[in-house]
Amino acid sequence: MSICEIQFDAAALQAMEADAAPLALVSGSTVKAVARAFDATTEEFANFRFAVPQDVDTGGTVTFRVACLPATAAASINVAHTLGFCAVADGEDFDGSYTDEDSGDKPVEATQDEISIHSWTETVANLGWAAGDVVFGRYSRPQAASNNLSGDLYVLYVVIEIPVA
Repeated sequence: MSICEIQFDAAALQAMEADAAPLALVSGSTVKAVARAFDATTEEFANFRFAVPQDVDTGGTVTFRVACLPATAAASINVAHTLGFCAVADGEDFDGSYTDEDSGDKPVEATQDEISIHSWTETVANLGWAAGDVVFGRYSRPQAASNNLSGDLYVLYVVIEIPVA
């Protein structure tokens, strides 16, 4: 099986919602990067869109990955991620409702400036995606169920791996 990998770095995640996550500069001693800063108490969003590959394997599983780091690291802390999707076929109204895919609690690194890469999966069938669909998506950071990170979460990128035939 092959995959089609779709990547959105922080700058490609668009701020289109009323509660949009702002861009932030993450500075190390030598490396600097742009991230989206997601608040701990207000659910903020960043939007994106893509086309489902024509050769999508409708019996396969999609993998979601998020690279992130806490603005201020702390031990034994979790974050959660939600990716919402609205798949639209040719001739359909684009203004449907989002279906959310939640990551559940994911631990973040306890050392300042260390990156965490979180992943989770869902089947293409459960997502309801079909070949050629335009998928409108949005990322958000809901509260983790336990030991939620109290400060900003910097998201560097979102990756979606779609199985293809």
